[in-house]
Amino acid sequence: MAGWVPLTAAAQDEVTEVVVTAQKKPEPLARTPLSVAVISGDQIRGAGAYDLKDVQILTPSLLITSTANEAQTTARLRGVGTVGDNPGLESSVGVVIDGVVRARTATAMSDLGVVERIEILKGPQTSLFGKGASGGIIQAVTEAPRFKSIQSLELDLGEHGTKGVAGYVSGPLSPKWAGSLSLVHRQRDGQYKVNIDQGPRIEREDGDQNYYSVRGQMLYMSEDRIKIRLIADYTQRDENCCAGTAIAVGGAADYVSSLTPSDGVVKDPDPSQRIAWLNRSTAQDITDAGLSLEQTVRLNDDVTLVSITAARTYRHTSGYDADFTSADIYYREPDGAFGNRFDTLSQEVRLNGRWSSLDWLIGLYLSSEDLERHDQYLYGKDYEPYMGLLLSRGTNSERISELTGLPVGESYLPGLGANDFYRQSERNAALFANAEWEIGSDVSVVGGLRLNHQAKSLRASFTNSDDGMACEAAQSLGSPSLGIVCLPWSNPAFNNLTTTQKMSDCATTGTLKLVWRPKSALTTYVSISRGWKGGGFNLDREQNSGFDAVYDTSFAPETVTAYELGFKGRWMRGRLALDAALFEQRFENFQLNTFLGTTFLVTSVPELRSKGIEAEGRLSLRNGWRFISGVTWTDSRFGSDPVQGLPLVAGGRASFAPKWSVTTQIDYSRQLFGLEFKASLDARYNSAYNTGSDLAPIKLQDAFTLMNGRLTLARFDESVAVDLWGKNLTDQDYYQVAFGAPFQSGSFNAFMGQPRTLGISLRLKR
Repeated sequence: MAGWVPLTAAAQDEVTEVVVTAQKKPEPLARTPLSVAVISGDQIRGAGAYDLKDVQILTPSLLITSTANEAQTTARLRGVGTVGDNPGLESSVGVVIDGVVRARTATAMSDLGVVERIEILKGPQTSLFGKGASGGIIQAVTEAPRFKSIQSLELDLGEHGTKGVAGYVSGPLSPKWAGSLSLVHRQRDGQYKVNIDQGPRIEREDGDQNYYSVRGQMLYMSEDRIKIRLIADYTQRDENCCAGTAIAVGGAADYVSSLTPSDGVVKDPDPSQRIAWLNRSTAQDITDAGLSLEQTVRLNDDVTLVSITAARTYRHTSGYDADFTSADIYYREPDGAFGNRFDTLSQEVRLNGRWSSLDWLIGLYLSSEDLERHDQYLYGKDYEPYMGLLLSRGTNSERISELTGLPVGESYLPGLGANDFYRQSERNAALFANAEWEIGSDVSVVGGLRLNHQAKSLRASFTNSDDGMACEAAQSLGSPSLGIVCLPWSNPAFNNLTTTQKMSDCATTGTLKLVWRPKSALTTYVSISRGWKGGGFNLDREQNSGFDAVYDTSFAPETVTAYELGFKGRWMRGRLALDAALFEQRFENFQLNTFLGTTFLVTSVPELRSKGIEAEGRLSLRNGWRFISGVTWTDSRFGSDPVQGLPLVAGGRASFAPKWSVTTQIDYSRQLFGLEFKASLDARYNSAYNTGSDLAPIKLQDAFTLMNGRLTLARFDESVAVDLWGKNLTDQDYYQVAFGAPFQSGSFNAFMGQPRTLGISLRLKR
């Protein structure tokens, strides 16, 4: 075609191997003896990805979902991850950004600015990384300041009120100092239409986006001996999140309808319409900020000292319509009475060196985490009559009064209920070492060892602003149906109750690998690893069958033994690459958090086994085509031992563990009339998987494919570029998480994935 000629950049003739720090030292990905998926900054920008949730379309093993709010986000690798609805549980998949461990997955979901690369380390990484990465690590590395001036501006405009502006500036401040600053602001209209009925909610949309993020860095370099990197970041979110839309409606919907002028819930569920029924606010406010200092000193030609010091704070508050209807049943206020706060300090010091044929590393990791959780459940004006209808099968809205002996309308007074406060302190210390010994010209042995110590203490204060009077009255009368009358937030056993708990864990973790490199472009390895994640406390009310408060809410540490056989090859001067691994992971006391319709159950499942095979490849052609693809087959199943309260878990496939995941990225670039034309298509296929921890069949998400695309026309120096882009091009409807509607047997809701969004971007650079 006239005007079309291939791009002839020298980089197309030979592809430079990416350098990673998966083993806490710079080394080519092709020589790293573990399964690592690397997503480059160019891939991230080409996919229009702004945070870690966006990049999962680019790698098959990673799956990230959010539930009732953005602070409840879970990452999974190889079908393994910890549900994030309870801050007492840490994620099996850890997140590290610029060398700093994030407290929970949700605290790493902010805009990262300009990213150099993201490394997905699969399998247990406890031997080298802080805290309990029993399932893997997501490691993001942002771009360091440059000693060459650069300024860029990006403006985005798209469907659903999508607006974005991102500015970046980097350059020298002096011969030895450089700095950079990233400023981002993004907005989007709500993804759900909300029937608010009589309120008091006023927002008629939900699932909107409104945040700004600032990231500043300073870099000092002196004669290749000393490097100092200071990073400060701040993100503020002010949004409404998260509504759920009905996927099935049971008989209790009629009881809801009888209490509201409108239907109260949808009669004919159609998730594609994204209609929610909420009368209470879901306003959320999130502040995420941190400061880190990384110091690298070359003590001599063979030994390097690295120190990373960090302080971070994360605060989240939100409102919550706990019944997911427009009836006023029960709720949480958005004024700070419900939310979490994490304050963390961490210090890592390590020495990397080489002595003869031995490449070694030793280090110390210390961290302190102070967690505060505010929890609240308040009765709405419809709580008492609705419970009466439930207990009488829709015939008597005054049934509660008959059970308590209190006047009608005075058993559960509107605006009263449970208000609890948890304060947890955690201290971690670890000594770790890793070494690779070249025992021959093409064979080496890698060994890693880590000694972990973790101590936690919890002080919980429980209050009932109504003193649990309905439950107390019903108990004094010997009434039946106490399971409904005396739910945890209504139980006088928690009146002005304060409990304290402590635990201390020690664990030895490590890895042993045999590496064979028969050719410079070929690496094979076999490894065994031991992973660990410390125990903790359920930060929710627990009561026994006699309605006594449970004082011990602890759960056991999670451990894993993993086996892996890997292969990495490079051909055609690096333009063809293939990485593959065969793996098996055996978890003991897997920490599982499950919503049972009214309360959360935290339990340790005796056994979880994840096995499979994964492969990722890349092919870059001289004619402007590039293909990147990955495939993962995983069989992640619980053991056969029965789990109390979760009858389907025994022997079942783990939730969010599709048997097949396939990703493909196709890029094409050409010259077009003196300009550079680029086209890219990203796709991800997931086979069917269950989205509920209890594995209820109705929570099954059928197989689906997501596709994103982008067309770019730019000057060769990229000083001006225009992008036409689309996310979820086929407008695929899919569940992030499906869950049982509270107090509504047979009714189920789902938090949906994002709908199709088309847009345009203007990028300026100098």
